[in-house]
Amino acid sequence: MKRSKRAKTVLAKGRAVVGIDVGKRKHAATALTPNGEIIAQIASFPNTREGINILENKVLRKASGPTKSLLAMEATGHYWMCLYHELARRGYKCVVLNPIQTNAYARSQIRKNRNDRIDSEGIARLVLAGKARPTRVPDEKTAELRLWVRHRQRLLRAANSMERFAHTLVDRVFPEYADILSKPFLPSAQKLIREVGLAPDDLLKRKRDVRRVLHAASRGRIAPQTIDDLLQAANQSIGTRQAEDVANRQLVLVFDCLATLRQQIATIEDELEQRVQKIDSPLLSLGITAKLAAVIHAESDPIDDFHTADQYVAYAGLDPSSYRSGDTIDRRGKISKRGSPSLRRALFLSAFVVTRKHAYFRRTYQKHRRRGKNHRNALVIVACQLARVVWRMLTDGRGFTKRPPQNTIPTRKQRQKAK
Repeated sequence: MKRSKRAKTVLAKGRAVVGIDVGKRKHAATALTPNGEIIAQIASFPNTREGINILENKVLRKASGPTKSLLAMEATGHYWMCLYHELARRGYKCVVLNPIQTNAYARSQIRKNRNDRIDSEGIARLVLAGKARPTRVPDEKTAELRLWVRHRQRLLRAANSMERFAHTLVDRVFPEYADILSKPFLPSAQKLIREVGLAPDDLLKRKRDVRRVLHAASRGRIAPQTIDDLLQAANQSIGTRQAEDVANRQLVLVFDCLATLRQQIATIEDELEQRVQKIDSPLLSLGITAKLAAVIHAESDPIDDFHTADQYVAYAGLDPSSYRSGDTIDRRGKISKRGSPSLRRALFLSAFVVTRKHAYFRRTYQKHRRRGKNHRNALVIVACQLARVVWRMLTDGRGFTKRPPQNTIPTRKQRQKAK
């Protein structure tokens, strides 16, 4: 089996290494020589311009300044961003490391002593050991697209959460309501709740208003028999009868909140569609929506960061985990999920589309279904295959074709002959 090219590690190359342990308001830093000797340490400096000046005067200048030093820090939430970009503006070479790497290095030490100063030294020694791999830092356009994409996902989660809460209110006040109306939160049903209410007693007291509101709001699409069934269910309802007025008012507030959220989601989706059209995304040739294409671009660009398709698949967390021990144990487990969850979800959703639209992916899906895989597992396999196709499309800058093109990436022998 051909082994994939491993991701590049961070190399000191004879430079001094400064490890920075990032916090919310304060950071710690340690500078080491290429031989691992401590040059300078600072236990705490604030996340302000004055604090970075202190870092530069007490540590960075002693580490030979911008040209002969390498700065490494953890990707701790979003707190590293301001420090990273301010140091980059001052001319320092900075790299960001995944906390999984630094935590693994800290756990490998014999002593369990940990504080900010020790952690900053551990980051620097991890780089000097040649075992650190940098985390991707997006450019400005990719960062903008990523902010839009992730905010849309945040709003979608909030809308889904509010809808679930609305269903809990309905289930406690009028549990039979959802069985009568297949979609209980359509505009006609919302108008009924706003004008009449949801409590069974209120519906029975105002039967005429119930018929009038539902008939007018649905433009006659709700059959009179359905309204009769609703009133009959209200007469037999086993609702709690507690806090019905409060639950009804909360439902109205939920409807207003959902309307605002959906309006904002629609605005963001228009923005994403315009941005995808501007970059002339080749991913649209797969038949996926502009929203999914935007998510893939936001999490993948620049695609040059991935030298092979295996690296891209691993970044999406779609690579299978493996366990080997001795001569008898050799098995592959579930996907690793060690990567971008947004990219992994976008590829999984895209697998639904390409399986229906393209025979190339449908054959893969059907083959694994015949082998006994369930629907979800077969789609995960298609998503893994799709990730390789997406990497190739973005690398070559071309659309999807039924037949894969010839390999345009030179082999190792070809590169040696060219030299």
